[in-house]
Amino acid sequence: MRTGYGVAVLALALGAQAACAQPGPWNRVPSVTVVGNGADTRVALVQEAVAFWNRTLEEIDSAFRIGAVTQIERTIPEDAMQAASQMVLATQGRERPPTPDSIAAVPGDLLIFLAHSDFVSFAGPFDAAGRRILGIKGTRYPPMDLPNVARNVIAHELGHAIGMGHNADPALLMCGRPASCRPSEFRSDTPRMFPLSEAEKQRLLLLYPKDWRPR
Repeated sequence: MRTGYGVAVLALALGAQAACAQPGPWNRVPSVTVVGNGADTRVALVQEAVAFWNRTLEEIDSAFRIGAVTQIERTIPEDAMQAASQMVLATQGRERPPTPDSIAAVPGDLLIFLAHSDFVSFAGPFDAAGRRILGIKGTRYPPMDLPNVARNVIAHELGHAIGMGHNADPALLMCGRPASCRPSEFRSDTPRMFPLSEAEKQRLLLLYPKDWRPR
């Protein structure tokens, strides 16, 4: 991607007038596209995160499931990822930026970009067609280089992509801003997924009840 493109995307995003709320529930089974280049251990972590959420949905007797995961090899639009991250932090997801061609061309409903640069990982409804984009920062940068952190960051952002918000409990998966929780708290020498609270499970069931059906 040419230099300065991400800055332009950010400027357009911050100038957008259309409000964009926290992602609501899906009305279809979303297909998942993982965008990466080269061998990337995070692809397996995406599969693990999808399995975690689908297992949780099954346990609470929800009819909703996240769909099949497809991996594609493509150059990551690093500038666009950094710009989108800044936009999310600046507006708390209330604005929807124009979707860069480098993202719009990717097939699928829920797009997960395994980036290599340094930014705050994010999830957002950045597509007028209802698709959602996750940007995952590079594993060379702290705290993504700590054991167990990338696993939970991916699951955390996937939680946002299906409609879950933040809480303020650092022992839980969905802890985040404005609370002081940061991804470094996911560090663990034993691979594990941080849990949801019972209240969050009830929230999930309200979003996706037993009689949920795709429309």
